[in-house]
Amino acid sequence: MKSWLVPCILVAWLLPASADHCLDPPPVNYSILIVTAREERFVVTYTCISGYHLVGKKELFCNKTSLEWDSPAPTCLLGHCPNPVVVNGQLNSSKLEPVSEEEVVTFSCGTGYILKGSNWSQCQKDHSWTPPLPICITGECKSPQRPKNGHFKARDFNSGSNTTFYCDDGYQLIGAQTLQCMDGEWSDEPPICEEILEATTEVPVKAEKESERNNICESIQKLMQCQKDKGKTLEELKYSLEIKKLQLEKMKAVMST
Repeated sequence: MKSWLVPCILVAWLLPASADHCLDPPPVNYSILIVTAREERFVVTYTCISGYHLVGKKELFCNKTSLEWDSPAPTCLLGHCPNPVVVNGQLNSSKLEPVSEEEVVTFSCGTGYILKGSNWSQCQKDHSWTPPLPICITGECKSPQRPKNGHFKARDFNSGSNTTFYCDDGYQLIGAQTLQCMDGEWSDEPPICEEILEATTEVPVKAEKESERNNICESIQKLMQCQKDKGKTLEELKYSLEIKKLQLEKMKAVMST
């Protein structure tokens, strides 16, 4: 009988048997096992034969105290890679036989679900799938957290929908005002509402008015000094200003017509 038809192939112990080691390692159908010594304790390694994949721990260690193996024996199941299963989705293949090495499969999701990940995968020599198997998720996002001292408005939380945030009076929005649901995830973190301090608005206005008054005073002082340098009295300055005022009013009347 050929070796690959033998249910279990056992490679003999590489160290002499003694009374202070674990019992013989449990056999596993369709596997090859090797027992070695590592850091003064026995280790058994299981490898499935071609066409089968391992489910469980590949290595078992012998406990020095209890003289028992640290884990249950694995199993070897038919198929070079584990059967590709996607919850809420399906495998796009008519093949019913176990998966073989280098086989490529494709996936799709059921109604109302969105594929996250690659829509195909290939069975590798090490019995794994590459890229990793995808998952099927709902496109709906979870309700965002309402900001303290604020609120949000939204029609729904489905994929593609927008949610807009607002703050109460006396508070300003920090962060993105509008978030979009994209394949079950929000486009950004929810914003917060921060209190508007009075000093942040009143101080600049007060400083601006003070600067304006200073400019007016400075202009008047310059004008008075100029008139004084020319030897004109305050009465003459007053008369000159009245004349300029009448001229400006006349020009304003002409422009309005």
